[in-house]
Amino acid sequence: MTPPPDLNVVEWAEKYRRLSRESSNGGKFVVSRVEVARGPMLWATEPGVRTITLMACTQLLKTTVIENIVGRFAHLDPCPMLLVFPKDDAAQTFSKDRLAPMIRDTPVLRTLFGEAKAKDAGATLDHKQFEGGHITLVGSNSPTNLAMRPIRLLGCDEIDKFPASAGGEGPPIDLAVERQAEFEANALTVLTCSPTIAGRSAIEASYEESDQRRAYVCCPHPGCGTWQSLEWDRVKFDKDPQDRILPETARYECTACEQPWTEAHRLVALRKVEWRQTRPFTCCGEYQTPERWGPEAHGVRRALCAHCGTEAVPNEHAGGVASKLYAPKQTITKTVAKFARALRRGPEALRTFFNTQLARTWKEGADTPEWQDVYARRDTYLTGTVSRGALILFGGVDVQKDRLEVTVWGFGRNRERWLVEHRVLPGDTGRAPVWAELAALFDETWEHETGTPMAVRDWGIDSGAFTAEVYAFVRSQAGRGNVHAIDGADSYAGAFLGVGAKDANAAGKKLRRGLKTIRIGVSFAKQEMMGCLALHRPPGGEAFPAGFVHLPRDVTEDGVKQLTAEELVVSTNRGRTRREWVPIGGRRNEWLDCANYARGLAAMRGWDRWREGHWRDLEAVLGIERQPTQEAIVPPVVAANTLATRDQQRRSVRRSRVTNRR
Repeated sequence: MTPPPDLNVVEWAEKYRRLSRESSNGGKFVVSRVEVARGPMLWATEPGVRTITLMACTQLLKTTVIENIVGRFAHLDPCPMLLVFPKDDAAQTFSKDRLAPMIRDTPVLRTLFGEAKAKDAGATLDHKQFEGGHITLVGSNSPTNLAMRPIRLLGCDEIDKFPASAGGEGPPIDLAVERQAEFEANALTVLTCSPTIAGRSAIEASYEESDQRRAYVCCPHPGCGTWQSLEWDRVKFDKDPQDRILPETARYECTACEQPWTEAHRLVALRKVEWRQTRPFTCCGEYQTPERWGPEAHGVRRALCAHCGTEAVPNEHAGGVASKLYAPKQTITKTVAKFARALRRGPEALRTFFNTQLARTWKEGADTPEWQDVYARRDTYLTGTVSRGALILFGGVDVQKDRLEVTVWGFGRNRERWLVEHRVLPGDTGRAPVWAELAALFDETWEHETGTPMAVRDWGIDSGAFTAEVYAFVRSQAGRGNVHAIDGADSYAGAFLGVGAKDANAAGKKLRRGLKTIRIGVSFAKQEMMGCLALHRPPGGEAFPAGFVHLPRDVTEDGVKQLTAEELVVSTNRGRTRREWVPIGGRRNEWLDCANYARGLAAMRGWDRWREGHWRDLEAVLGIERQPTQEAIVPPVVAANTLATRDQQRRSVRRSRVTNRR
């Protein structure tokens, strides 16, 4: 009648777990050997946590955390469990090499599962029963096994190697999570993996959805004591005269005192690890990055609002990331040596280093800026207003089945542009009401900083998906003279590729006054946009760099994510190189598409080649008086009877003779 002891995963592992003789540390389990693993184990029993995501380097903590969670729940809180691996053979390998030895060498588990099953793991590789529950091990490519029975505890290892769909029935993780419906109140999901390609890494996407916990350690130097997460950017090393890395000079520098850490310093720092929530949040009407945390409980310090002090980040989805810098058995010197070797071997080896050693994703193709960096450099103006530098407006419209998405952009000198406003017009695009709402939007104006109302110069509507509806609407707006159907092309030749005629007579001849489409080089526009979004805000009052993209202060996170929603992937197939823009992590891209259409229209009107006189005319319309920045250039005076005057006389005589012959 005595209830089981109420122990968390760490307490259970240190009291009952015995490491197998196959392990490098056989005998009693001691979590302080890898202190960074303490937090993730405690999250399994943290009140409120339903999902744990571990994006970690190889051979650090992922598999051990899963083993101890399984052992603790099987012993103290028995329930049906499902462990999912990329393929069936990986599930069998885990069963034979990790699970069976843990049961064999941990007395409480050996008693629970039975002597026969502990010794004869081959007879029950994929299904192990115990009183009150069972453990099922399956491959992610089998939809039948994923949907076979209800489960409470779900563990998915190496999820970046899972197929996109299990037998055509959907993502394996989604199928497995559906099996937890009967245990919704106390279900737990554990997802682990080292990351892979940025934008296509499942573990990266899961971590982004979590509360983004990071491991902090304290600087061991006396008088400093700054808590910080260990980052690769703080690892320093010297080079020889041939620009080769010298691993023996590797050291870690504190973010505050900038004093180097020896390997002994690093090991001292790793004795105490604090996991803290780092996901940005909005509280008290202000967007904040966590700078205050509550006391440590259940292996984490919760983020607090800087104003009201409340716990501002929910903990339902706990996510952690850890690199080899937290591994006590691998020195910084060895990590830098691996980095130097990867640099010599090329991009593939470097990608492996980033994934397996730093627990960081690898970017392929063009550098699409991180949306967080773009979001952090917003301007001070608000949505719906036009900044002083924006002198002309262009609008882009993206057509979806259930809505129209409209963006207005302002363009100015120095190839700078300003996001003015983005609106969503909901409604079935196969019916008239939503198109009538768009037509009404065309009559609106936006107030310039000078107080002058501004109308959009040209509107462009994507005609790729709903061609008939768009063509019909553009024809109905022919009287405006500034509403165009957009035809996007995968071209890097330019933003504006010309005009295409769509209407023809019975003989097939194109009608000169028929419907025209504006051909836009969307690949060119995307590549230009990504490069411009990557520009940094200049310090102080310095001028903005050419091509800078200004975003309003109140732009949404989702909007910035959509502007940076695609990346350029370069692949080679049968000797032919292919460049393709692909979505990042399933993000929507309507904001980016609308920006491309507006950019193409600006190119059509000559934005790229306008001279100062044209900009002065636009400023005059807005009532902007611009002071001259330089003196007028006076042509040099040519002295009489010089060689220059004789050349001018000969050129004028030749022009006169040609005129007379005509």
